[in-house]
Amino acid sequence: MNRFSPLAGLLSALLLTTAAAQAGETFSVVQDKPELVHIDLGKPGASHGDMLAFEAGFTTPDGKKGTMSGLITTVDVPDGDKDTFFDRLADIVLDFGGTDTLVIAGRSVYAVGAGEMVVDAPQVRAIVGGTGRFIGKRGQMTTTRRDAGHYEHKIELVD
Repeated sequence: MNRFSPLAGLLSALLLTTAAAQAGETFSVVQDKPELVHIDLGKPGASHGDMLAFEAGFTTPDGKKGTMSGLITTVDVPDGDKDTFFDRLADIVLDFGGTDTLVIAGRSVYAVGAGEMVVDAPQVRAIVGGTGRFIGKRGQMTTTRRDAGHYEHKIELVD
């Protein structure tokens, strides 16, 4: 008997499980220019804890409309000439209507003096869950701000 057979079987099972976890759905939505509200908390001016609240409509590939809303909290302010970005944490909900939502969480990087993300600089955040047809889904959302003021979101769901 080959003593490596049980190990080979285990490795094969792990590889099949990993491949299956990667199968899923990928689609994009186009977000309208958002309505933004900057909230200055704590120390006056840019500081830890400041928030950005936003809401915007979006359109799915099949023409359906939804609403995206979120809060983005500053967690790191630039502290020198070479540090030119704010680090922020984002909590975002994509509402597709009815009970269908996706919940997004993750890091955002904003240039000093910018109220929005840098144009054509994609940022990736985690899809941490959903409701309705998205129940149990996870994955990632890649967000890119475009020069015209709208955003494109590539949604990659895994099973």
